Amino acid sequence: MSVSNTTNENPLLEINTSFRAYLDARTRTYTDHIISGGRLDYSFDGDFAARSKINTIPGWSKMYKTITTQDIPAMFKRLFQSCDVASSVLYPAAFKAAAVCSERMQLSVLPVFVKKAKDKPEIFSLAGEGIETCIVMSSDIAEMCTPQELNYLIGCEFGRLQNKHAAYNFAFTYPGIRRGSTGENLAASETRELNYNLNAWILPADMTADRAGIICLDVPSDFAKIYLSVRSKLIPDSFGDVNTSLSLDEILDKYDEFNMTPVRALVVGDNYSRDEKRIFSGLEFASCEVLYNWRPDLDKTSVHLTNKQAIEIRCELLAGMDRFAEV
Repeated sequence: MSVSNTTNENPLLEINTSFRAYLDARTRTYTDHIISGGRLDYSFDGDFAARSKINTIPGWSKMYKTITTQDIPAMFKRLFQSCDVASSVLYPAAFKAAAVCSERMQLSVLPVFVKKAKDKPEIFSLAGEGIETCIVMSSDIAEMCTPQELNYLIGCEFGRLQNKHAAYNFAFTYPGIRRGSTGENLAASETRELNYNLNAWILPADMTADRAGIICLDVPSDFAKIYLSVRSKLIPDSFGDVNTSLSLDEILDKYDEFNMTPVRALVVGDNYSRDEKRIFSGLEFASCEVLYNWRPDLDKTSVHLTNKQAIEIRCELLAGMDRFAEV
């Protein structure tokens, strides 16, 4: 009888279970990374700007309160009663990924609720009043994704939680607000204006989340490959779309052209798909000095580091923030 290598089979054997590790995990804080306005240093500035605009729309503050005090707590209660919680016994790979992401994002360990897969894979996060902040994923994601894909996906959700995205994402469950639908006559109704601005926020929000996912990867420069691998597994993007026809080589060729073009000559518009824009934005962040502030364990000797201000200009073009500001 052959003896298997249990270290490779059981990811939990790599987790430090000492009391000191437990104490560190429960008392982590990312306050050193908070900058002006309460923003995280890694977050995309356009994400904050888009949410700030949403906050000024009449009726949003009332909806936000309802979502955070009633709707999300009610959903949490249903999920708590029907989902498994990832642990050393159930879904250990997701459990380990959450532990890794918690350490790298300097958060206390959060529970991962795993619900039975139905129509399509999904992963999201919940935060509201009177509930335990958590990640929720369908069982197919927990079972089919590699450790690095789980690090990326869970890391993205940690980023959404740190940047308070939950209520804005939940707003898409309300009548008249639909992902991918922006409408045309913004003056027709408050709901239509909110719908437009929430849709305009999705891509900037994804860019912030992707940065958190990159921070959680073992090798951040693998981001493009990991992103495409996740998309190939029929996991929808934030608009609910599935795309399995992406080519890594083609995208990297496009990125090289984008990266070498001076900002003053860049014309983004509709020249790139949403997936390409997210990948380009992530690759910009992969060489940002902020990443290495979060991950001092990484070797940066062979990386040409850029400051955040420089990459934000290019990312704002990718996200179409110039057009968004005119609305």
